Amino acid sequence: MLCHLTLKNNVDELNTLSAWVNDNIATLFKIPEKTTFKIDLVLTELISNIISYAYPIECDSKIEIKCRYWQDNIEIEIEDSGSPFNPLAAPDLVLPKTLADADIGGLGIHLVRHYIDEGNYQRKNDKNIFSMRLKI
Repeated sequence: MLCHLTLKNNVDELNTLSAWVNDNIATLFKIPEKTTFKIDLVLTELISNIISYAYPIECDSKIEIKCRYWQDNIEIEIEDSGSPFNPLAAPDLVLPKTLADADIGGLGIHLVRHYIDEGNYQRKNDKNIFSMRLKI
């Protein structure tokens, strides 16, 4: 089975994304609530990073998301035409020693790596293509 969503490069689309995950993916594929939470969190982090950082100027660009369910796995592919960025190649998070040393933000990629079972990045035809797999 395959689900597809096209989003605009706009922060308002994050509500559409969350509704799609909860109303379509979870329902269509009968995904447990715990896994649905992981999918929603991972996609929200990745898509919000694309919207916030992938384009040097405000532009009308599309973000394509494809989701496929097979053999107790969810495979998700995100494609955008923003600046090249491989979330798997970003430096590992160094946790602060105290709360006073902690910065706000910066946990998104760490959470993505933590929640996915497998990830792959490629740059093809001037597009970022990030695919991931989560075991149900």
